[in-house]
Amino acid sequence: MEPISHEGLGRLLKLEDNLQTPHVVFSHTDLKESKDLESGGTIKVGKVFDLPPSPLGLDSEKAPYLQLSENIAVLDNAYSIQPKKLVEIAAEFRSEAGYSRLLYAPAVEPSQMPILAYLGVDIFDDLNVELRSSTGWILESGEWIKQNTQIDDLFSHNRSELNRWILRIRNAISNGKLRELVEITSLHNPRVSQILHHSALLLIEKGARVHSTIRSNDLSLNHPAILDFQNRLSNYEPPAQNMVLLILPCSARKPYFKSSSHKRFFNTLREVENHLALHVVSVTSPLGLVPRELEFCYPAAHYDIAVTGKWSASEIEMLRSQLIKLNPTKHYAKAIVHAGSSSKIMTELVKELGIDVVDTRVDRPSSYEGLEILQNIARMTLSDIPILNTKDRAKGEAKGLANFQYGENSDFLVNSEISGRMPYKLRCGDLAAMSPVVGGFGLTLKGGIEYSLQGGPIIIAENFKLVGDLFAVGVKSYKGNWNIGDQVVIKQNDIVTAVGIAKMVPEEMISMNRGVAVEVRHHA
Repeated sequence: MEPISHEGLGRLLKLEDNLQTPHVVFSHTDLKESKDLESGGTIKVGKVFDLPPSPLGLDSEKAPYLQLSENIAVLDNAYSIQPKKLVEIAAEFRSEAGYSRLLYAPAVEPSQMPILAYLGVDIFDDLNVELRSSTGWILESGEWIKQNTQIDDLFSHNRSELNRWILRIRNAISNGKLRELVEITSLHNPRVSQILHHSALLLIEKGARVHSTIRSNDLSLNHPAILDFQNRLSNYEPPAQNMVLLILPCSARKPYFKSSSHKRFFNTLREVENHLALHVVSVTSPLGLVPRELEFCYPAAHYDIAVTGKWSASEIEMLRSQLIKLNPTKHYAKAIVHAGSSSKIMTELVKELGIDVVDTRVDRPSSYEGLEILQNIARMTLSDIPILNTKDRAKGEAKGLANFQYGENSDFLVNSEISGRMPYKLRCGDLAAMSPVVGGFGLTLKGGIEYSLQGGPIIIAENFKLVGDLFAVGVKSYKGNWNIGDQVVIKQNDIVTAVGIAKMVPEEMISMNRGVAVEVRHHA
């Protein structure tokens, strides 16, 4: 089996006979009952595999949760396990089953297949479909509707629809849209919604970091990538002390600095003396607040949301929480709010923290009139603020971004020779440079060496000439931990020979014999 793509804890695997997972087996052709109590029967997934002798049953409240055969792991009663318990079990899926076994969840409702695939299930069956078909229900896009028109062969129709549904799930993983499909199925399915809610922390900890666009809705407030971004804002510090916080609206184009409105803001403010002491932070749902230095970071540059100008109570509370994480009373001397329909809310939130704030009271922030008002207020507000030079500003920008990306392992970047300015030209000596692909500082080979000395994740590869990407077959061992999408260092014969982006988690690299383990960005 070869891993092709990942999202959440789920995976798209290429199997023999051109099969892919998630895969559905059919009871009348692919499942065979056992002939004795010592056998669990067989399942056909291209090849015929033995099933475990007996499922563990619904009453299993402690590990091991899965029943194992040589090639198959069975999760019994996945359709009815209490949602919070199911997520607890999902956290142990790969530690119990490993990566070389296929995880099979029998008799699952089609509407639950996307969320279970998101949590790591590889194989489903049609047992539920057979039962529903016998009572006259029609399957359409994972949901059951009562039959109103006569269908000659309802069983065949529903099996074909199940195949289309599993193909949709598979395509969603391939295109980084599985989360979106799960959110759609959760809208009218309380069980899926509960599972999704309880899985957020697990997905932050173990989920693949896939840089796909988040088409935002209320459910996106609980998206693991968004929660992770919001949590890590506590690691971030503005470029300098006693700056003026400038809150601007977000834009449809990402990153914001590329939008026509933010270009107009920049061109207007650059004419103001000491404009480097202004710190731009954009207000947006579902992320909350996005400092200019973090606009490349995922998912700040990868989401889309319908702008209504209305903020729900939960969104306002989220903004309050994110503002507190910025710690404005410590870092800012004053604040300016120039955020259009969001201005009143943000002004009140800033006032709650005791910061001297000016609301420009402009409905159209990027209009000619709005820009003129912003420029005049910025001049008055900056008049008694200490001058901030270009070099100190750049060093502060680098420190804020490095801390956000690398946390406690960021010293090697912060202490390097900083040059350039945001957004594209900021560099940390010859260790790292801004990279839209990475979503922040992309490490050079020398940066990878320093990162490994700081405790960064290391992959020990076989001794061969590494020319392109590193495949799983060439991985010997590893040090540290990472998620799919993180930057990792490759060593051969105790020498750093490459740095790149992980395409598998550590245990998966060791278990698999096929598939790209690291997308290499720099070679020795």
